Amino acid sequence: MRRCAYCLISVVLLFAVALVLSPRASAQAKYPVVEVKHLTKADSVDLSADYLNYSYDNLREQLAKKGPFGKVVGDGDKIADSDAANAVVLECNIVAFKHGGLMPPYIIVDIKLSSRTDHGVMKQFTSRKLPLNNGGHVPSDEVKAKNTGRFLAAELEHELK
Repeated sequence: MRRCAYCLISVVLLFAVALVLSPRASAQAKYPVVEVKHLTKADSVDLSADYLNYSYDNLREQLAKKGPFGKVVGDGDKIADSDAANAVVLECNIVAFKHGGLMPPYIIVDIKLSSRTDHGVMKQFTSRKLPLNNGGHVPSDEVKAKNTGRFLAAELEHELK
């Protein structure tokens, strides 16, 4: 009986330690709610609307999984009144895109995070060259678009921590 009690206490302690050390449980999200605006592009960038839409969807999905944002909502989605005061808006404009060839494909993105209430800019920066390949070959446009969302989310997580 005593041995069983020690095992039970050990299991409970392991769960408690796991909860305390998990990223979401150990700290509140830096930004409780983010409205992610649709991705835009510079006039000189040759990307289709489908590419931008797929990248946008993947960016939202990646931000919801990890990063400094609590709740991720889409462009124009309703935000609860209780969350509106602390909500931020994320805008991403692709300013450079290289399809690949001799050099690996990449994008460069201007990123702006602003307050949803007073529209004041909280953080603005330009990403480094974000690679879009998964190794040595030039991927399809669908894979590039998915990687755009994935690497952009990672860049945001790095810059906003």
